[in-house]
Amino acid sequence: MDRIVILGAGFAGLTIAAELDAAAEGKAQVTLVDRNASFQMGLAMEWVLAGRRLPDEGQRWYGRLRTHHVRFVHDEVVAIDPSSRVIITKAHRLEYDHLVVALGAELAPELVPGLAQGAYNLCDMSSVAQLRDRVATLDGGRVVVLIASVPFKCPPAPYEYALLIDDVLRRRGVRERTEIVLTTPEPQPMPVAGKAVGDAVKAMLAEHRIEFRPGMKPRAVDAQRRVVTYEDGSTQDYTVLAAMPPHRAPQVVRDSRLTDASGFVPVKLGSFETEIANVYAVGDVAALKLPNGSPHPKAGVFAEAQGFFVARTLLAWLGTGPPLEYTGEGVCYIDVGDDKAAPVRAHLLHPEGPRLVLEPPSALGLDEKRQFERERLEKWFET
Repeated sequence: MDRIVILGAGFAGLTIAAELDAAAEGKAQVTLVDRNASFQMGLAMEWVLAGRRLPDEGQRWYGRLRTHHVRFVHDEVVAIDPSSRVIITKAHRLEYDHLVVALGAELAPELVPGLAQGAYNLCDMSSVAQLRDRVATLDGGRVVVLIASVPFKCPPAPYEYALLIDDVLRRRGVRERTEIVLTTPEPQPMPVAGKAVGDAVKAMLAEHRIEFRPGMKPRAVDAQRRVVTYEDGSTQDYTVLAAMPPHRAPQVVRDSRLTDASGFVPVKLGSFETEIANVYAVGDVAALKLPNGSPHPKAGVFAEAQGFFVARTLLAWLGTGPPLEYTGEGVCYIDVGDDKAAPVRAHLLHPEGPRLVLEPPSALGLDEKRQFERERLEKWFET
């Protein structure tokens, strides 16, 4: 019986487990490993900032997974040994025939001196809740939303946070006394989306009087003086600083020597295989290039799609279904405040190059975003 180990129970890992559940009875021994006890989508943090929900809303416990034939191991991975096909956790030794690494990205604010001390972390729920409370009492000044480096997960997220902060301040009646600035090393918002989408996002920012400063890579943050210094020598002072910190593969993955100079695991686009046989990497931990040379964006919707493809590949290996072709299709939703969201429909592997279409913001777009979360939580977890 084939032993399949999935490391990480995020979008990709949950998708693979769900797809393999039936095959896990009699044809394969499937194990899903995660150090966390529960799952929550990143969009929940945006809605906490916007005041739409509390921090623990949207959480689902892994003990309530719908997969009845997949073994869930609540433990931390401490070593990956591809040469011996062994995974070591704090309490287990897991041997495998097929391995899927879906451990996501590690946040590394320490790569920018002073960032951890001076900024709210836009990828951490407790920090976003603190940012919500700070914005709720802000009475003017300057809010800086800072993208520290690329790549980072969920390309629209920093722009959504800037727009949501604008919305909160407008509702509180203090927006006229507050500047909002967004700085990024990127040449435009969401570069893989193309110039038209980038220009549309810039227009949204301008409409909301959010200053956009591209090509700005931070060198250091002085938390006491509240000043960001950039690599070009320029500076930006702030009242409140909220940051998308640097990302890289988790330490245990880097120690396994699966990563390259990018800090992530290089895999073949379309198969998601690493250089090691029967080892796959999907989602935020993977380094992927599109056919035109652009980096494949890191986002939950694409991690889900990659997980579905790898699951189908494994099912074909087990003789229970045909493999499928990865298309790089997906939809994400840019939350612009005012209870509206703008859908972005992507076809990354279009024959003529990536095709992304940004639709106008609407209440229906936000309803679709809510439905996106609801459908997946109902699929993966029991109520």
